[in-house]
Amino acid sequence: MLKQEVFQKVSEVFGTVVGVASMVTVMDMDDVSQDMVGGAEEYKRFSDEIDINLIIRNAIEVGKYQQLQRNVCELNRNRHHRIKDLTIYKRAWDKIKGR
Repeated sequence: MLKQEVFQKVSEVFGTVVGVASMVTVMDMDDVSQDMVGGAEEYKRFSDEIDINLIIRNAIEVGKYQQLQRNVCELNRNRHHRIKDLTIYKRAWDKIKGR
C-alpha cells in the first residue's frame, strides 16, 4: 500500500489524479459455476470489456489509438441505444483496417 503523500506527489508531477487498478480474472465459460456472484451474465460483461481492451491494445501497438478514438466518437454520435460498446469498437477498428 502506498502512503497518501506518494499519491499526492505523483499526481502533482503528472498533473492528474492517480488511481489503483484491480485485476480481472479470465475464465472459460465452463469454469463459471452458477454459485458465483453474477454468474454467466457477469462473465459476459467482463468478456466484452476484455475484447474492447484487446482492440485498444492493438491500436496502441500500431500507433492508431487516436484514430480509433475518433472513429468511436463518430460512431457514438449516430448510435442506436441497443448497440453494445463492443460493436462500436469493432466497427471503429474495422474502419481503420479498411474493411
